[in-house]
Amino acid sequence: MQVALTGHTHWVTSLAALTLADGRRLLASGSDDQTVRLWDPATGSAVGAPLEGHTGAVESLAALTLADGRCLLASGSWDATVRLWDPTTGRAVGAPLTGHTGKVESLAALTLADGRCLLASGGADQTIRLWDPATGSAVGAPLTGHTGTVEALAALTLADGRCLLASGSEDQTVRLWDPATGSAVGAPLTGHTAVVSSLAALALADGRCLLTSGGADQTIRLWDVQDRRTLHVWGLGFPVKALAWASSRLVVAGDAGLLAIKPEYA
Repeated sequence: MQVALTGHTHWVTSLAALTLADGRRLLASGSDDQTVRLWDPATGSAVGAPLEGHTGAVESLAALTLADGRCLLASGSWDATVRLWDPTTGRAVGAPLTGHTGKVESLAALTLADGRCLLASGGADQTIRLWDPATGSAVGAPLTGHTGTVEALAALTLADGRCLLASGSEDQTVRLWDPATGSAVGAPLTGHTAVVSSLAALALADGRCLLTSGGADQTIRLWDVQDRRTLHVWGLGFPVKALAWASSRLVVAGDAGLLAIKPEYA
């Protein structure tokens, strides 16, 4: 059965799944109409009024679970801000997070080895910023090194419990960062010949962590993060818009629709 979720008045650009403290599950959607909407995925009905406040297109969303169990929703916008929302009340949490000097294109939630929750945001100003969502304050200095818009972010958990942040950029590279120190981890991962538009991480049963990157060069690359080597490259024939792991299958979204791949390495 297919259910159409209607209400946005422009393109839907981002989605995020939320699990509330009481166990309820919601779906959040962000749109070029400058709003965020919440939905009950079981019924297809809207939950509350649209979340309003951004003055530009909402390009990215991320669900956050704080140390006290609360669930927050983060939204990044072309108005150069990140906003935090309480999905149980539909209200903004604190003031907008400011610091980016260009459009915010990507978000990722991070859980550090010590249990702290951080939010990462990437933007057209070629930087990545880290935030403490519990206080709304910036954490450290911006992460710099990319020479193009930061289009994608993903959190990685290594076998030793460390958390890394991966970033994909218009500069055709993927970079790895240690969010606990704010420092780059090794040299950029290269191979893409166009903008890196999407990232997705997969933790294997043997403890290895794999990273997939998709780009406008119509390829997907599978990386072994710890060995920093390319395991496989798929040529698809269409630009990659989004990636997600569903069990051991990699789901790819592009102009040709959805494609599921089962890598032998996974």
